[in-house]
Amino acid sequence: MIKLLLRRYSILLALLIFWAPQYGYAQPAPVVQAIEVKHVGPEAVSDELIRANIRVKVGDPLSTPSVNDDVRNLYGTGFFYNIRVAQERLTSGVKLIYVVQGKPLLTDIRIEGNKKWSDRKIKKKITSEVGEPLDERKLFADAQAIKEMYQKSGYQKTEVKYDPAIIEKSGRSTVTFQIVEAPKVKIERVDFVGAQAFSQKKLRKVIKTRNRWAFSWLTGSGILKDDQFEDDKERLKEYYRNEGYIDFAISDITFEYPEEKKMVIKFHVFEGQQYKVGRVSYTGNKLFPTEQVTEGVTMTTGETFTPVALQDDTDTVRDFYDARGYIDSRIEARRTPNVDTGNIDLDWQISEGDKSYVEKIEIRGNTKTKDKVIRRELAISPGEIFDMVSVRLSKERLEGLNYFEKVDSEPEETEVPNRKNLVINVEERNTGNISMGAGFSTIDNLVGFVEVTQGNFDIFNPPNFTGGGQKARMRATVGSRRQDYLISFVEPWLFDRKLAFSVDLYHRETSFRSTLYNEQQTGGSLGLERALWNDFWRGRVSYTFENVGITDVSENASPELRAESGTQLVSKIGAGLTYDTRRGGLVPNAGQKVELITEFAGLGGEADFIRTEMRGSQYFPGFAEGHTWEILGRLGTIQGYSGHNVRLFNRYFLGGPRTLRGYRFARVSPRDSIGEAFGGNTYWFGSAEYSIPIIERLRLAAFYDAGNVYSSAWSFNPNSSRGEQFYQDNVGVGVRLNIPNLGPLRLDYGFPINHDNNNSGRGRFNFDIGFTRDF
Repeated sequence: MIKLLLRRYSILLALLIFWAPQYGYAQPAPVVQAIEVKHVGPEAVSDELIRANIRVKVGDPLSTPSVNDDVRNLYGTGFFYNIRVAQERLTSGVKLIYVVQGKPLLTDIRIEGNKKWSDRKIKKKITSEVGEPLDERKLFADAQAIKEMYQKSGYQKTEVKYDPAIIEKSGRSTVTFQIVEAPKVKIERVDFVGAQAFSQKKLRKVIKTRNRWAFSWLTGSGILKDDQFEDDKERLKEYYRNEGYIDFAISDITFEYPEEKKMVIKFHVFEGQQYKVGRVSYTGNKLFPTEQVTEGVTMTTGETFTPVALQDDTDTVRDFYDARGYIDSRIEARRTPNVDTGNIDLDWQISEGDKSYVEKIEIRGNTKTKDKVIRRELAISPGEIFDMVSVRLSKERLEGLNYFEKVDSEPEETEVPNRKNLVINVEERNTGNISMGAGFSTIDNLVGFVEVTQGNFDIFNPPNFTGGGQKARMRATVGSRRQDYLISFVEPWLFDRKLAFSVDLYHRETSFRSTLYNEQQTGGSLGLERALWNDFWRGRVSYTFENVGITDVSENASPELRAESGTQLVSKIGAGLTYDTRRGGLVPNAGQKVELITEFAGLGGEADFIRTEMRGSQYFPGFAEGHTWEILGRLGTIQGYSGHNVRLFNRYFLGGPRTLRGYRFARVSPRDSIGEAFGGNTYWFGSAEYSIPIIERLRLAAFYDAGNVYSSAWSFNPNSSRGEQFYQDNVGVGVRLNIPNLGPLRLDYGFPINHDNNNSGRGRFNFDIGFTRDF
């Protein structure tokens, strides 16, 4: 043992003796006597440019950090693939040799190991291009993009590497992306280990990562997507915290593979306890009583504490002061949690400040839109209390115009005490649009269209014709059953009042009602529309002058139908009243819409009739989250006067994707002597539809439709001699798809139940645009 210790001490002593002179007599750094540049392969740039990026100079003491800085500077130019610095000892110093290799030219990109996708498809993800200098950062990003492409399709363990091959003499290179494909892994199940407060089913609905199911090919679910999975962690935390579990945390996430191609994801969670609101106090509100300030506050003692509700309450209190001009007020709710009691005490600290008034309103950034177009949307004026609630409403109105990329509003101090300027900053956007496309429905078959629109039109501002807040539109639609041409103009503020004035000019030729004739409609209309008592009520009046009728009547048509051949001039005035409280966006889940319409034709035209219609729709939630009821009802009649009958073009027909979905378009109607649909003067229609969400962009629906058309005005008596019935109906199911860049689509299959002799009992598919069939 003693010998071993002596040996160790002897070695330590020897090392100290060896190193001691070096520490005791440090030599000064050698001086840089010369700097040389050497190129490997073709020169990428001149020596002058290289030396301009070298800060070490001849005569400087050699400094390793300074040389390293030079290397970083040279790499930063983006011209070099490889740089190294060699030292050559001289008699009186050292020579630095900067050996640089310019980025070689990429001459070929190769893919190896790919079986799932072709080289062509994979290369679409690669940003590196042949003919460009080789860039390692781009190659790394390209490899990641290819890997992400595989992962998004379920090939989670696929590896992608890149291998550049460089020919130094020629300055050229090739790169090979080497792919090791892994089996496709499907998510079998997502579990939440440790979850007690909520069911597994409930928590699975919170996140977007879902298990594989029958429609995964359509929805893209059942595979692990990294970005989505990261978002799911935050969704889960947010859900728990908004249910009062403030201490919630995800302690671990594990991935299990019961089979090679199946994955089980497990979230290991710590729920903690659910917090309630404890003591609530308010301090600092001297101008208004607490009862008034806290009206609308929901976080009271005993309620479940949630960050979202606390923020809503903070906004409620802030809005109370903002609406009264106290825009400098400060609102803060201090939280004191008590783990033992499970309560969080809230102490509201309020600093009220002084009341402010609007001195003037400045509009900035509107290089195209006129000042008055912006000012007429503002809910606040100079001299009024600086009501920030009205300011926010004004901002929302301006954003709703879709004239601007960005709208900002802010108070600006003035030299006058308690008076501030309101500054509206806008950033103009392109409001003109040219679009073209094609579509298909069971009514129109295949159609193509071209449309030109300007959402911020100004008829008085040639040659640009922009900035006046008007709307202009031209559209041409051509298809196998339709030719439709439209020019439309809308002035939403006629005479600077919120009264919308519209002009439409149109020409339409259609043949989808019957194969025995074509319909033609050419004319124009003028309209006035405005809100009435509130935003829910709207009234409108219109005048229409058009030439309408049927042409190209077949020789096989009945005598009654041939007698309808030709056109007539129609001059009519109309009036309408609408009440609309629907909510829920694309799929309304609450509210109603009721519309009353009347038209009076005469006024110098060749047609004399009075039309009256009432339409209604009601929406309300179903039996579970996301489920929706849609109830529709319509009733209308048209009656000739002064000895004039109502011509076929103006009569009613039912059937097709927007009414009775178990029947062909316009086939539910009184018939002529050969059984052709002839239209009627009175109709009614009702429908009930129940739809449920399957995934974000897919809904399933079940429906029942009923209705009929009758020959005479104000009469619901069918003509039994021609096989007519009091009503006809159908049941059916449908799919609602919201396809990105295309929009909402409906596909329905309806099956007739009670039908007359003129319609078959076979089921029918109907395809149309939109989630609802509202008017």
